[in-house]
Amino acid sequence: MNQRHMHIAALVLTAVTGSLWPLTAFAENGSGGAAGYLAQLIGGLVLVIGAIVVLGWVLRRTQGGLNRGSQVIEIVAARSVGARERLVLVQVGDEQVLVGVGPGGMRTLHTMNEPVLATAGEAPDFSSALKRAVTRRGAAGERGQS
Repeated sequence: MNQRHMHIAALVLTAVTGSLWPLTAFAENGSGGAAGYLAQLIGGLVLVIGAIVVLGWVLRRTQGGLNRGSQVIEIVAARSVGARERLVLVQVGDEQVLVGVGPGGMRTLHTMNEPVLATAGEAPDFSSALKRAVTRRGAAGERGQS
């Protein structure tokens, strides 16, 4: 994080918690009682929440910069073959690997000698899948009644 962002974060934290510092000094003298304790508790809570927000922002900014342009591994295609099992065709550089993914982990099934080109066919949309399911169910119901 650059100096400008650090300076802004410090100013915001000071502005938010600045009004609580006199109350904490009052609590340290022992004459504040419950109000001083509450002010100290709220001040600490504001500092912790502020630190979490600032650190989350810093992590999001730095992780986004690391992953840009470094996509060497791509998923070419994926197919579900069971309730929890899938076949995934992964492109790594110039090589393609067919991987089986299941509850027990991942296993390499085959390494392609020649890359397989994925067809750019129509992706099934929900409305057409629903229409097919309804017509199948209606046809099965009519056969059962006859």
